[in-house]
Amino acid sequence: MKIKVNPARKAFIVFNYVFCIIMGLLCVMPVVHVLALSFSGVDAITSNAVGFWPVDFHLDNYRIVVRDAQFFRSYGNTFIRAIIGWAVSIVCVVLASYPMSLRQAQFPARPFFVAYFMGTMLFSGGMIPAYLVVKDVGLLDSIWALILPCAVGTYNIILMMNFMKGLPEALSESAFIDGAGHFTTLFKIILPLCKPSIATISLFIILHHWNAWFDGMIYIKAQELKPLQTYLRSIVIVDADVADSSMMLEDVIANTSADGANGSKIFLALFPIMCIYPFLQKHFAKGLVRGSVKE
Repeated sequence: MKIKVNPARKAFIVFNYVFCIIMGLLCVMPVVHVLALSFSGVDAITSNAVGFWPVDFHLDNYRIVVRDAQFFRSYGNTFIRAIIGWAVSIVCVVLASYPMSLRQAQFPARPFFVAYFMGTMLFSGGMIPAYLVVKDVGLLDSIWALILPCAVGTYNIILMMNFMKGLPEALSESAFIDGAGHFTTLFKIILPLCKPSIATISLFIILHHWNAWFDGMIYIKAQELKPLQTYLRSIVIVDADVADSSMMLEDVIANTSADGANGSKIFLALFPIMCIYPFLQKHFAKGLVRGSVKE
């Protein structure tokens, strides 16, 4: 049976396609421009002749990155931070979400904890109290200063909690009847069914740790412990003039510039996320929708 589509509906569909294409291009074009800069020569970069295609193609900018030991140290720091931060946050989110997904008869304190976590989304002590807490517990210049303060994300807990509440209660009830406890029910029945929600939350956590730069700037003073985004900010914004003046003579002769070298570093920083996202995309929509709607 052929469904008739009225002109207003057709116009709406066309508008949606055009709008999505424009927004997609606006997101992709800066990345393509940075990639073109990383493969372009110094004359083309300084004359603003580089658009979305490399001019005077070469790989000298990437040769400079290979010699930058601090870039790879920061890269490793962020990689370790993302892995440990993901593991810590997933454990915290799961252990906080499961009790609040139970019925109030099973967990009488549920309303209090729901209100408590929701309150953290509305009120915050601020940056100075947070810094003083991190300092007083001895976490400054430590990777834990970048992980523990953001380990428990209230938004992630709400997504996971609502996803668990959307599962059939008969699954957990049958497990309890067979003598299973809460931990057995959680890890052997509930979590295997929460893969879409876990994948979605994992993407949020990894993106946060990979892109965070401000906490590394205020909590980490040792240069060798700086995360990647904090290091990139220092060379692109703060120390741009210094980077231009400190370019080695052999690098200039090799047809390179600070902008081209920074472009190659920025693209290499984006590359891991560009590789991870396609693998989690198939779970993203399902986990986000199921976890954001109370059923």
